[in-house]
Amino acid sequence: MQLHVRVIEDADLLADLAATAVARSLQAAMAEHDDPVSLFLSGGSTPRVTYTRLIDQELDWSRVHVFLGDERWVGSDHQDSNARMAREAFVEDIEATFHVLPTHFESPHEAADHYEQTLSELFGSEGFRADLVILGIGTDGHTASLFPGTEALDETERLYVANWVPDKEMWRLSATFRLLKHAAHVMFLATGAAKAEVVAQILEGAVAYPARTVMEGAADVTWFLDQAAAAHLSHEFLASHA
Repeated sequence: MQLHVRVIEDADLLADLAATAVARSLQAAMAEHDDPVSLFLSGGSTPRVTYTRLIDQELDWSRVHVFLGDERWVGSDHQDSNARMAREAFVEDIEATFHVLPTHFESPHEAADHYEQTLSELFGSEGFRADLVILGIGTDGHTASLFPGTEALDETERLYVANWVPDKEMWRLSATFRLLKHAAHVMFLATGAAKAEVVAQILEGAVAYPARTVMEGAADVTWFLDQAAAAHLSHEFLASHA
């Protein structure tokens, strides 16, 4: 794993720089192979601002297949839907192919099965490697919808599963460690003082939160942090991972 940590002055500039990094990562993937290029999105307010800046990036979006790293078990037009957020932020303004999780199915398990089948049809079920995964992080160390203590953390075969989250009292649909850990590039976006402690525990303390587990398998991991989120990281650590 190659780890890079970028500390940006404020959240607005972070969104600009992260959007540029997303475009460069996708362009590199296009240069490396002729297959469809896969981009997995996170929900959350910090990623959303970055997505709005992607509209202005010069990129052949027609080669990009956009997926959701996770989704709530709600309709695609629901105010809490990650799909709705992504469409409104940028997807409806570009030419990429957007694969929405089919939350109209009778059960979240059927929806997860269908989404995994879509991935298999496009990329094959064996050896699939996502080109770029964008992730946020919760104050409990969760990422995507892989929450501490939930059953999805033990899944080793599937790429996508339904995951019951007791603390939220709802079903979530989520990419698994098998998908996230084997990505070519994982990009974490985190802002605000509320994230500072968990960021330091993951990066310097190596605490085994789900976000840390994702990092341990990916080829290239980049963290974009504003100064508030990076406040508990040591100068030595930041200097060695710039």
